[in-house]
Amino acid sequence: MRASAEACATSTDLAPDAVLVERIAALGDRVALAELDARHGMTLYAIAYTLLLNPDAADVTVAATLRAAWRRAASFNAREQTVGRWLAGLTREAARDQLRRAVMPTSVPFARVPAREPPGHRAWTSRRLAWVAAALVLPLILLT
Repeated sequence: MRASAEACATSTDLAPDAVLVERIAALGDRVALAELDARHGMTLYAIAYTLLLNPDAADVTVAATLRAAWRRAASFNAREQTVGRWLAGLTREAARDQLRRAVMPTSVPFARVPAREPPGHRAWTSRRLAWVAAALVLPLILLT
């Protein structure tokens, strides 16, 4: 009896990534999610940092990736791809969302919009749009 318990503990500790995702989907196993984070967290951070060039945004992206993995674990198909590739895709998606949020604010209060454009406003706006377009080109190339 004791030998089988030790064998079970050993097989659980060394579970393949796909089994961890199955445990997350079937049981809502937080330990399995923590194990995936321990195994893949640094790689996910490296992907996020490469795309965002911001350590805080990369941390937020990895957290969003793990939340997405938690929510989408049931849709993972081990026959189509590896867990690492699946998590990397979720990380790229979360990084894209971060970039969209950084570039496009969700709302602009009407009280802050001036009635008349200040002098030089059009030049400033066109420079800002050129900077935003240039900032978007590199990450979009990397994300595709």
